[in-house]
Amino acid sequence: MTHYDALLMSTSNEWYTPPKYIEAARVVMGGIDCDPASNAFANQIVKAATYYDEYTNGFDKPWPGRVWLNPPYGQVDNRSNQERWSCRLIAQFEAGITTEAILLVNAVTGNMWFQRLWNYPICFTNHRIRFYNAKVEAGQTTHSNALIYFGSNEHAFIEVFSQFGRVVRAIDTPRHTNLELWQGVSA
Repeated sequence: MTHYDALLMSTSNEWYTPPKYIEAARVVMGGIDCDPASNAFANQIVKAATYYDEYTNGFDKPWPGRVWLNPPYGQVDNRSNQERWSCRLIAQFEAGITTEAILLVNAVTGNMWFQRLWNYPICFTNHRIRFYNAKVEAGQTTHSNALIYFGSNEHAFIEVFSQFGRVVRAIDTPRHTNLELWQGVSA
């Protein structure tokens, strides 16, 4: 069985982010205070001061400070976890509990839940991220990926995450919505 087949056939929603993306998040935010959807194995790389796993249920807890979030795959009550967790992150950020965050989700721009993410800078990767878990070294997703930044350090996000793809942000004008494209820091 290939890594790709393992990812497609997996009954697990535990897929972890490769270290280079975590390190980039740490550079932008200066550290990671909270990873609400993690476990001890993943936290060896993330190194969050606080992390929650499926048993401690981070979904229902506050996410203070600088947050890294790679939501679990799968669904709950016919609602994707990516939708549930990204909406929760937006609520935590808008309430001022989360001061800065980087969210990693599938780049499914046609899904309604993704529309709210256009309010923030988005890095659309120029490749599909090869995730891993405790049993499989690397698995490639069936969708493209997006990393979304929440916070006041957009310049650092653009500079650091441009290495992974295009960084864009929607801008609203009185007549219509435009898409602003940033390539590197010269934007």
